[in-house]
Amino acid sequence: MRRRFASGSFVALRGPLVLLVLCTIPIVLWALSAPLDARFTGEFRTLTSTAVACALAGTSAFALNLVLGARLRPVEWLFGGLDRMYDAHRLNGEVAFALLLGHVVLILASRATISTETAVDLLGPGAGWTVFSGVLAFGAMLVAIVLTLFVRLGHEVFVYVQRAFGFVFLVACYHVFTTSGAKDDSRALSYYMVALATLGVAAFGYRSLFGNVLVRRRKYRVVAVNRLDEFVTEIAMEPVERPLAFVPGQFVFVNFRSLALRRELHPFEVSVRRRAFSVRAGGIRNQFHPFSITSAPGEQTLRITVKAVGDYTRALRMLEPGAEAVVEGPYGSFSYRNVPNRRQIWMAGGIGVTPSLSMARSLRDEDDYSIDFYYCVEHAQEAHFFDELRAIAAGRDDFDIVVVPRDTDGFLSAERVAREHPDLPTADVLICGPPAMIDSLRSQLRSRGMPAERIHAEEFGFAKLGRTSAS
Repeated sequence: MRRRFASGSFVALRGPLVLLVLCTIPIVLWALSAPLDARFTGEFRTLTSTAVACALAGTSAFALNLVLGARLRPVEWLFGGLDRMYDAHRLNGEVAFALLLGHVVLILASRATISTETAVDLLGPGAGWTVFSGVLAFGAMLVAIVLTLFVRLGHEVFVYVQRAFGFVFLVACYHVFTTSGAKDDSRALSYYMVALATLGVAAFGYRSLFGNVLVRRRKYRVVAVNRLDEFVTEIAMEPVERPLAFVPGQFVFVNFRSLALRRELHPFEVSVRRRAFSVRAGGIRNQFHPFSITSAPGEQTLRITVKAVGDYTRALRMLEPGAEAVVEGPYGSFSYRNVPNRRQIWMAGGIGVTPSLSMARSLRDEDDYSIDFYYCVEHAQEAHFFDELRAIAAGRDDFDIVVVPRDTDGFLSAERVAREHPDLPTADVLICGPPAMIDSLRSQLRSRGMPAERIHAEEFGFAKLGRTSAS
């Protein structure tokens, strides 16, 4: 399946604009349902009305975040890639929390205009289940956010905390739809909120509750585990049935069902290290981790290359041939085939070479690309697959590779690339590596006048866990 690389300014704004419109619609419907003068007369009504507006927009944003978290293909397309979709997911979640926090504060403030006791009474079960369900939902949301932001969670626990937001939303829906007032004034508003809530619950059910049944996945079998050095491991898998179709540069989510991993990862562990509270769960059977594909499309063998940066990726070094692998994907739009410009410069940092490796392996004789590839590593001996890449370059006039060891050459700079390739202003640049490398090179290229839409970077933070420094 061919995907168009989403890099233009319109595509970058398309998804966020849709989110903004969908969160604004309920406020507009509410505003049109009754005269605003009556709603904003006096301190009590003004605070209450503002709290209602925050609740409508916040609940809408909450529902949409469940949709964003479901990894739906149409939504990925809307945002121009999974990396942008998850950026929006994080920002939209922060907005939803801020709006719902505003709702709670403003409601309490409005009741405080009557008396402090009236405000405090809203926080207890004595106010009735309709009100108290809202208190419970917001409290659970607050706990989940604190765990996410301030506690160093293992990947498995992190996933379960994220899934908890779906149950929090169900409780919040009970509060929203049993509270009288705003929805009673507008049938259109009621229908809209029901539709949006249903969409959020359906997305939560699809991904988190019934993912094993509804999400399309393929079964593979591990055939080789090649330890390339102390930290980097290449894993080769053969399909049990139909192989995966993908575009070079994409990544997949993989769940390994391995006896060796079960022995290596303990069921549950709590520890305090370096003044940080760490929680790790080893319940890996239903957990999927993202990794770049390094094989070329059309190969029977599906390959991924993993750098040990955490408990799970370290444990993969113990993976045994014959273990079952369940693969979901492919995802991502980072591919040279999705860039119209045939003149390209690739830049990879460390294990960020993995998507470029797939792209290099997929170059065909009939392709008319002109590609220069800078492979940045800490030390020259860490340039894995360099012999293979050099062999590809030796057989083609349109592909050149240069290794840039930091200990001898320093960091790769846009100045060096421009000096070695005066046609840089006419090229498109594809970068994959640690976030600091991407940010630095993007800034340098922009300062040399290169348009943002000609700089393409793999920025999907979750996917980076398997191939570069954890962000």
